[in-house]
Amino acid sequence: MSTDKLQTPEEIIPFLSYLSLRDTHRELLKRRREEQDNENTSLWDDVKDFLQRGEAAGAFLDIDEERQGAQNLLDYWHNQLYHAGLEGPEAILAEFDPTTQPEIPDSRCPYIGLDAFNESNFHLFFGRSQLIEDLMRQVTVNRLVAAIGPSGSGKSSVVLAGLLPRLKKGDLPGSALWHYYPTIVPGSAPLARLARLLQPETAATEEWVPDQIEAFRENSEHLVNLIDQSNPNPAILTIDQFEETFTLCHDEEERRAFLDNILRLVSSRGQRHLVILTMRVDYESYLNKVPLFQSLFEQGQVRVAAMNGKELWEAIEKPADLVGLKFEEGLIDALVREIVGEPAALPLLQFTLLQLWDNRERNRVTWETYRRLGGVMQALANTADHVYNTLLPEEQVTARRILLRIVQPSAGLEFTRSRVPRRVLYQSGEANDRIDRVLDKLIQARLVRLTKGATPIDDQIEIAHEALVRNWPRLGEWLEEAAVSLRQRQRLLAQAEHWDRLGRDDGALLRGGLLADALQYDDLSPLESEFVKASEEAKAAEEREKERIRQRELEQAKALAQEQIRVAQAERERADARKREAVALQQRTEALELAARRNRLFNIALLVTLGLAVGAIFLFVQANRQQADKIAALNSEATAVAAQSTAVAAQSMAEAGQSTAVVAQSMAEAGQSTAVAGLEIATVQIATSEAFNVARSTEVAKSEETAVASTATAQFVEALNAQMTATAQVTPSRASGSLSQSAPTATPSIQELMDQYALDAQLKAIVRERDNATMLYITGGTFAFGTDDDDRGSAVTLNSFYIDQAEVTVRRYAGFLNAIGSYRRNCDGGYCVFTGVETLYTSLLNNLGTYEARPSYETTPVNQVSWAGAAAYCEWVGGRLPTEAEWEYAARGLDGRIYPWGNTPEPNSLLANYNISAGRAIFNQVFAPFETVNALPDGASPFGVYAMSGGVMEWVEDWYSEDAYADPDTNGAAYADNSSGERVLRGGFWNSAAADIRTTSRFHLDPELTSPSLDAEVYWGVGFRCVRDVTN
Repeated sequence: MSTDKLQTPEEIIPFLSYLSLRDTHRELLKRRREEQDNENTSLWDDVKDFLQRGEAAGAFLDIDEERQGAQNLLDYWHNQLYHAGLEGPEAILAEFDPTTQPEIPDSRCPYIGLDAFNESNFHLFFGRSQLIEDLMRQVTVNRLVAAIGPSGSGKSSVVLAGLLPRLKKGDLPGSALWHYYPTIVPGSAPLARLARLLQPETAATEEWVPDQIEAFRENSEHLVNLIDQSNPNPAILTIDQFEETFTLCHDEEERRAFLDNILRLVSSRGQRHLVILTMRVDYESYLNKVPLFQSLFEQGQVRVAAMNGKELWEAIEKPADLVGLKFEEGLIDALVREIVGEPAALPLLQFTLLQLWDNRERNRVTWETYRRLGGVMQALANTADHVYNTLLPEEQVTARRILLRIVQPSAGLEFTRSRVPRRVLYQSGEANDRIDRVLDKLIQARLVRLTKGATPIDDQIEIAHEALVRNWPRLGEWLEEAAVSLRQRQRLLAQAEHWDRLGRDDGALLRGGLLADALQYDDLSPLESEFVKASEEAKAAEEREKERIRQRELEQAKALAQEQIRVAQAERERADARKREAVALQQRTEALELAARRNRLFNIALLVTLGLAVGAIFLFVQANRQQADKIAALNSEATAVAAQSTAVAAQSMAEAGQSTAVVAQSMAEAGQSTAVAGLEIATVQIATSEAFNVARSTEVAKSEETAVASTATAQFVEALNAQMTATAQVTPSRASGSLSQSAPTATPSIQELMDQYALDAQLKAIVRERDNATMLYITGGTFAFGTDDDDRGSAVTLNSFYIDQAEVTVRRYAGFLNAIGSYRRNCDGGYCVFTGVETLYTSLLNNLGTYEARPSYETTPVNQVSWAGAAAYCEWVGGRLPTEAEWEYAARGLDGRIYPWGNTPEPNSLLANYNISAGRAIFNQVFAPFETVNALPDGASPFGVYAMSGGVMEWVEDWYSEDAYADPDTNGAAYADNSSGERVLRGGFWNSAAADIRTTSRFHLDPELTSPSLDAEVYWGVGFRCVRDVTN
């Protein structure tokens, strides 16, 4: 017997764990069974090496069960050597020696921290065997396989380190021969990622990538063709973080081309190519935009749930056994208890295990280390705080800026990571060396991940895991403080891109507060910088124009003031002249009065003289008579002068009185205006509160006529069928040219037509680009518009058009408001809609200028919308409000039905959302009345349009008139006479009685929202949907 192959004690490398010893035993046993050759020296040499390493392993094994098992394995192989006639070591397990525990090298770390497992470390991935089996089964039956789960559930790891290694190993028949492409992440340019993935080594990137992107856009089978050309066997395409297709790619055409090529790949008739995806569950709703892709996705999906206790044990213990890492008794149990049942705890567990490894004592993890870290839920936060606190004050500022730049807000109030090039961080104005220094420290602490780029400035920086966002309170506080700023910053980028897509239209530039906010940013991208600069220039031009207008108005005001001064001066001069005339007249009057007194004295003197000279009377008679006549003339003149003076004085007083009267009249008119204004306000308040009741009572009075309307409509349709049938029967064949040789043409019935129209509505439906709403195709036709009362029931012929399948939701309207930046801007200065700031009767919240739906009400119909607010939204999405004829046709079809679902059954809760109990108070609920827009499919119209009865009343284009049905436009144009001042609404709402939700029910309201206190309850049940013309 030979012992040549025995090693010296210094050469022996012991097994560091029982698990590694057992695995080596199994490999030797397998070789022994396969070779069946006792003379195989290679095998026996390996057995001797196994025995020597196993003996030495005893120093590290302190668990009795493991020591007993190890000794049994050593005894087995020692006996095998003996029966083979060979001599070997004694095969006695060494005693456990706590003072000589081995120092495990750092390079053998069995844990990965916040990173996802991949094929390079799949041997450390444990605890997901059942989930891997589920994915393997999906691969056998579906060609699109998806692992979907919450952030931190381990969906990427189970695909990259679980499923793919199993397939490459050949666990499925032929899977070892498949071609496996490297895993890609879509990012903001998924087609470019796809092109680089398939780029041949000989192709130049600057030529290949643009050419392939264009080919992907033009041909949805281009991906299939490229893969088929280079692979004779099935190919596997793996896409990690698939949600980025929707969250980071803002080019709708590129996203559509990417998804179309993937769909073609998994449905090709040649090789059975396979696509494997991972996706966060909170972004699953984005798949509603692509129904066919969603269908395949749901067939091949596997839900990644939280790990159970057994799986967590395996994830902790088995990687440790591979390297001989020991946990003090009860420590693994404590780790499992702390996180079991947590859906996103896997990254926290891995991070904690990595910290425990870094702080191990030789080959052991102790309770003291665990307590010092703070447990699983605190380890990440404590480590992050420690790293931050060790930075210099200026470095802390830089760290905060970097972390807030690589975190972006997502839907709702959550935050997610984003990848940012290093050059973007350099644009902050801080020293580049400080940014690099802080980045290195964050990367070393495993809080931030770096992906190498073509050059250092192209390196991609991202947060290590979203778990850091959720579990580090300091970062959470920063995010709460900067939440508004982050969303505004994201909105700025969207607005800049929108401005660029519109050909840099001045109408899309920033103004007012939005521009002031944008000027505060010091790290703008080139496009954002151009956008802000153009906005500043436009603002300066507007201010210059305003200044020019102000100067012109100032000059006009100055000229007007000078003219008023001139007029006032002329008036003063005229007043002075009148005053001088009055003084002169007064002086003449006083002179005449003096002359009259003198005459009276003279007369007295004459009388005395006559008394003394009686004898001379006769002689003086004649002279006295002449003198008396003269005196009488003088008196008459004095009287006339006095009268003239009195007239002048009276005229002056009249003029003064007239001025006073003018002032009094002005004051009276002002008072009258005030009184009229007050009266008008009171009238408006009363009229507003009564508007809805009047409209409803008017329509209730007419609702009983609907049965007659249905009969008339049926007669109209019957006549139309008869006319079509008669025309078909007398029309000769084009080929024969003779009546006698022609065969009658079969005329489809109304029901057959409607069946075809309903099919066309679905087959020709489109998904609107701006808000991803489904629009059904409404085939044009002639129908009975209205009822037969008052000359109604006229035949109207409509062209084909598209209409929203469902009413506009709160979420979509919030997106519209966030895009335009205001809920009053596009509505003629009035309210587009009432938000939660104005009223409680809405699910639309206004959070400091950021609009969002109340939780759980995202897909309910938006309400409290003005007519202008509805029209503005429809214009924004490339459509318009329907005319009244279009709305009624979409609700009734050709057969003139009473309700959208038909003439029977009567309304019930499965068909419409209406007031089943007529006695229910109108304001006894706030949000409970609202249901999701597609909640009642059984109540759809003949074309498949949802909720055209009840829910919310819907604005249409027409102005209201009682006689609108009397003589409608035969082409269904909107009624344009605005003398009523009110617009039409159709369909009734959730509080309407059954008689008010018929297809002919009409309502009318003021199109403007002016007063939240007066209008909020009236417009509680007001919403809308949009239409779009069919263009060639």
